[in-house]
Amino acid sequence: MTTQHGQFRGFVVSKARMSGERSVFRSIFRNVSVLTLGRIANALCSFIYIALAVRALGLSDFGLLILIHSLASTSSVLSRMQSWQTLIRFGSESFGNGDTDLLHRVIHFCIRLDTLSATFAIVFGLVGVQIYGHTAHWSAHVRFLADLYMFVSPLMYSGWANGILRMAGKFHLVPIIDSCAALAKTLGVIIGYVLHLKLGYFLFIWAMTIIIDYGFYIHYALDILRRKFSFQYLRAFRHWRWQLPGMWQFTRAASVNQTLGNISGHVATLLVGNGLGPAEAAVFRVCRQIADGIVTPAQLISPVLYPELVRMRDRQDWRGLKRVTWKMFGVLSGLSVALLLLSAFFGSTIFRFLLHVHVHHTSLYISIMLLAAVFSLLVIPLEPLLIVVGHVKFLMKNRTAVMAVYFPALYVLTRHFGLAGACLSTAACNATILLSQMLGVWFFHDRIGKSSER
Repeated sequence: MTTQHGQFRGFVVSKARMSGERSVFRSIFRNVSVLTLGRIANALCSFIYIALAVRALGLSDFGLLILIHSLASTSSVLSRMQSWQTLIRFGSESFGNGDTDLLHRVIHFCIRLDTLSATFAIVFGLVGVQIYGHTAHWSAHVRFLADLYMFVSPLMYSGWANGILRMAGKFHLVPIIDSCAALAKTLGVIIGYVLHLKLGYFLFIWAMTIIIDYGFYIHYALDILRRKFSFQYLRAFRHWRWQLPGMWQFTRAASVNQTLGNISGHVATLLVGNGLGPAEAAVFRVCRQIADGIVTPAQLISPVLYPELVRMRDRQDWRGLKRVTWKMFGVLSGLSVALLLLSAFFGSTIFRFLLHVHVHHTSLYISIMLLAAVFSLLVIPLEPLLIVVGHVKFLMKNRTAVMAVYFPALYVLTRHFGLAGACLSTAACNATILLSQMLGVWFFHDRIGKSSER
């Protein structure tokens, strides 16, 4: 009887685990489907506003627009702390349990982080304009426009507000926000195209889109907190020194890792622009944008997967956590093959439609950049796993080492081999990151669940 009872109990536990994993998968793919709607609307609008902006400005001035935006994005990424990851890691349990006092303290900590990030973003941006503008021989007028644009760089990151929406499972709000911002940009570009307006106007439209996007995130996040937890924003600035044990260390390591990952695309565009000129920077940026756009629906798994893994960690479901990660890796691997075939047939057609110009070897550039995007895509299930189980320092050191080699190699290869060198170095960088994280998961696999770090 004891043996039969043990077998029955094991069967029940096994069924419960399988049911839990299926529930996690349903939640992930349901939320990814919702997020994809917003990205589809954004992609459709981008086909219109990029094509019209190139026709209105010409490839060279459009390249200047891209470079100024990349400078602002670089300053934003350089300064930002990954407050949304800190919020989910340290506030998820209190959010679910209704522990208002602890949750308020964690949110206040994250708001203070974002406030400091905003200040540094403006400083980095203004300094960056002076340095890059001088080396790229920008006119005084272009530098002035770039200086003005740097003041919207803090609004490119809605860290704590984004964390609230993800923690609350309000993924349906994201496509609403994305669609409103994309429609506003498209309408503004159409007006600029019809009236034959210049670079300053188009920078204004890009800036207004950023403000609209940021405003929506803050509004919805505050609305959720006020309804459920009677939250007051200004109280965040009362106790600057409060933090939970390990909170700052986690934030610092996660921020370095994410900053290096997010900044690589913007720095690469700036380096290409410095080495080859604004027109080539525009071509490189659009090729990368096409590749990223093709894999976007799959990339949306990342913001959905991390909160789910945190919940599984809180339940001590280590076996399920590993199974979900590897199943997602398998799904993304199969999808990657289909995406590579798609780019081979339609990549250059999309490029010609967007820029309305013919550039030699665009199919090759897009194929290489899509390969780079696929390598980055396959990292998606591995990185959250390593973060959740407490190996964020490994990720930080790994990405730091790779980027220390990537940026010099990118510049040298771009100067010697043009856009092909830039694309190949980007693909090699992403492949190295993927391989190193796979080795990291393999090395730490048996330790998952045994670490005392939360």
